[in-house]
Amino acid sequence: MTETTAEPVRTLRPVLPVAAADLADGMAFGALAASVGMGVLAPVAMSLLVFSGSAQYGAVAVIAQHGSVWAVVGAAAALNARYLLMGTTIAPALTGSAWSRAGTAMLITDGSWAVAHRGDGQYDLRTLRLAGALCLCGWTAGTGLGAVLGDAIGDPGRLGLDAAYPVFFLGLLRAHLKDARAWGLAVLGVLAAAALVFWAPPGIPVLVAGAAGAVTGAVLGVRR
Repeated sequence: MTETTAEPVRTLRPVLPVAAADLADGMAFGALAASVGMGVLAPVAMSLLVFSGSAQYGAVAVIAQHGSVWAVVGAAAALNARYLLMGTTIAPALTGSAWSRAGTAMLITDGSWAVAHRGDGQYDLRTLRLAGALCLCGWTAGTGLGAVLGDAIGDPGRLGLDAAYPVFFLGLLRAHLKDARAWGLAVLGVLAAAALVFWAPPGIPVLVAGAAGAVTGAVLGVRR
């Protein structure tokens, strides 16, 4: 393999599992959305335009309880609050015109943000854009498949589709656990999430865990 072909392969290799996880998660969402009466077209349009698993799952949960539009918007905003934290970390790497920066920002997902991270606050924007685009394709296609095959899929948890992303992120996390400091921050995040998961609204434990790890990491970095 030549250097010319090796570079795209190196970029694509960590991205494909992210897209595969989004495909599986999208199938779970599509099946769930169809089960509450959203049909096929509405969930697919939602995935294409909103492109946020946490917000869409939250919206479907509110719809299932016959909640209002404002309840749907409030749930989506609360569940996506973590993107404020993620956005501040990647903002210094964004270059180009306002339209270019906005387009790149729209492709930031949990998965694309994670695989694009190169350590020490550095991000590979090409990897982020490729991962975000493939995630959008996988998530939308998965939603359509899940909505169409909803009755056949049944409970997504029965097939393990709901575990795709947690397992994927555990693999990403393991690659970053290279010293005692990284292990300590990871354990802190786990403890923070575990302390809240049984009584806080969905999404809040992840947000608090991420904030706790980020603040602690920043303090330790300053002290060093």
